[in-house]
Amino acid sequence: MNIKNIRTFIPSKDFEVSKRFYEDLGFEIQWEGEDLIIFGTKEQNFFLQKYYVEEWANNFMLQMHVDDLDALYDICDAVIKRYEGTKIKPIFEADYGRTFHILDPAGVLWHMTQVTKPVENEQDLLCDDPQ
Repeated sequence: MNIKNIRTFIPSKDFEVSKRFYEDLGFEIQWEGEDLIIFGTKEQNFFLQKYYVEEWANNFMLQMHVDDLDALYDICDAVIKRYEGTKIKPIFEADYGRTFHILDPAGVLWHMTQVTKPVENEQDLLCDDPQ
C-alpha cells in the first residue's frame, strides 16, 4: 500500500469566517465547493467543512511543524487580532524545540512547532507541555 496523503476535516462554526481566517494565515484554496474547501500549501492540505459540533470542535487538535516558528508566530499574531474568539499563546520551549498554540474561530486548537533539538523518538513530537 502506498499512502499518498492523509487529510483532516476541520469544523467551522461560521464557514465564511473560517474561510477568511485560513486564507489570512496564508493557506491557499486548492478546491472549493458549497460545503467544503481544500486548503493547503505545495506540500500539505486539509479540508475545511461547513459542519460544527461544539464539543467536537473544542476537543479537535492539529500539529503543524515549520522551519521558522518566529515568522509563523508573527503572521498568526496579526491574524488572531482580527477574529473574534481566536486566541494565541506565547512561544515556549518543549523537549523537541519550540511551540505555540492558537485557537481558530471554531475553537480548533493548533500546535505550531519547530524542531530545534535532536529527537531520538518520533513520539517525543506528540506532546507539548506548556508549563
